[in-house]
Amino acid sequence: MVRQRALVLEDEYLVALDIETTLLGMGFDTVDIATSLAGAVLALEKGDYDCVLLDVNISGETSFDLARDLATRQIPFGFISGYSDTSGFPDDLKQSLVLGKPFDDGEFASFVANLLGDHEKAARLDMKEP
Repeated sequence: MVRQRALVLEDEYLVALDIETTLLGMGFDTVDIATSLAGAVLALEKGDYDCVLLDVNISGETSFDLARDLATRQIPFGFISGYSDTSGFPDDLKQSLVLGKPFDDGEFASFVANLLGDHEKAARLDMKEP
């Protein structure tokens, strides 16, 4: 299955736009942006996503409960965050994929490929220009 739709939860809109541009350049058909937890919940109610990229800290709240909901729904997710590791995460989320900010396009492409479990696609994603 080709991954075509992603949701990005990021409260810094310029960062979200950069992530959106990169994902579209990697071949995603649709990238939706939510700048709040409520917006992400609403987007998830309205659409199906192949993956969700979460900032940890959204306007003073964490996205941990949303991550748990995604895990229950079996929707692949990963954290893109200023946190470089999961040492401060709740125990049940310490095994989550995390991409620390700042990151380059190669790191991002590998992160998305690992998130989707698509290692063959990793090489192709890394080669495309956003």
